[in-house]
Amino acid sequence: MRPSASIPVRICWSSGGLNEEVFDALILVAAGELAPAAVARGYARVQRLMLDMADGRYARLVRLGFERDKARELTSLHTRNFM
Repeated sequence: MRPSASIPVRICWSSGGLNEEVFDALILVAAGELAPAAVARGYARVQRLMLDMADGRYARLVRLGFERDKARELTSLHTRNFM
């Protein structure tokens, strides 16, 4: 099984970050199978996705005129939508 963009996924965020169950589900979808090596790859993929998303949030905030320190602070906050 490979991750597919055609599979709808509803993501829920809490104020403390990504919901644990959703995080685990993302890892399994990214893994594509339950073999330990695949789950490790899925975990790495989700971590990379989250870093890429944070980088994008930071860049957009700076482009909008936020000071870099404030942009870093705001980047660490999570929105109600996943992307």
